[in-house]
Amino acid sequence: MPTPPDTDRRAARSRRRAVAWICLLATVLVPVDLASLPAGAAEGDSPPSGGVSPGAPTRYYLSLGDSLAAGVQPDSQGRDHPTDKGYVDAIAAHVRKRVPGLQEVKLGGAGTSGSAITGPPANSAYPGSSQLDQAVRFLHSHRKQVVLITVNLGDNDVEGCVHASGIDQGCVSRGLAQVSQNLTKIGQRLREKAGKRVPIVGISDYDQFWAYWLNGSKGRSVARSSEDLIRKLNRTVDSSWKQAQVTSADAASRFHTFDTHQTTLAGHGEVPRAVQRICKLTWACSGPPIGFDDHANSRGYKQIARAVIAALPQR
Repeated sequence: MPTPPDTDRRAARSRRRAVAWICLLATVLVPVDLASLPAGAAEGDSPPSGGVSPGAPTRYYLSLGDSLAAGVQPDSQGRDHPTDKGYVDAIAAHVRKRVPGLQEVKLGGAGTSGSAITGPPANSAYPGSSQLDQAVRFLHSHRKQVVLITVNLGDNDVEGCVHASGIDQGCVSRGLAQVSQNLTKIGQRLREKAGKRVPIVGISDYDQFWAYWLNGSKGRSVARSSEDLIRKLNRTVDSSWKQAQVTSADAASRFHTFDTHQTTLAGHGEVPRAVQRICKLTWACSGPPIGFDDHANSRGYKQIARAVIAALPQR
């Protein structure tokens, strides 16, 4: 684990990177004449907030992905709902300091996988077209107004392969092949429509299955095995994004996903650091009526946001 000085230096590098990227925005956000946009491009734009020049076009942050992109969290009865406390909201608040009036365009939805985003809509929130098609159309009509795109995908392609009794390796292999095939195509299509200068960031996955550690010896066995699954998933995701000129954000490190050093967890004694973090940053270790819910909590979403901010390009 890093010593305190190492941690301080890493935090300082993250701050410098964030400041550098905010300065970059000042150079890439060239004013756009609304009259030059396709008809209807500005429909639904909100009035600019303080600090925006009169007549300046609205700037957008476009997000795609699964339920994490929608900020989903459970209520007190264990029912999942989208919230405004997700990583997208935290990133938008950060960017809005330099881009007043920035608008979020959230296309993420529950159950979205690498295949669902290119195929039929994941849910009724996207009628008539896939999430990706909607993003492409938005980029076509707002190309010079979008300042950032984020995507989180891959977890739902393999999550169903993990059970309390073990991991179906054949299912994992099929899921990873699907991720490899689809994410590169998704990234290439977004890059083509967004242009070279717009940052596009894909997000790696944390390992929610470390929560199984609390379920006895069999659960600990599944938790240990899940570490290898998430390593393979994140390598596949990162490789796919790289081929499409999409930057990868290392959310897994923020959750100490691969840290098996021992620490303490209230009520459970000594556990791997990865277990302690997954219980602290997600709902996966909850008692009834919530139970095992792999969505991040508000603290976890902030960690994902920090991973994205740290990955933004320096120029």
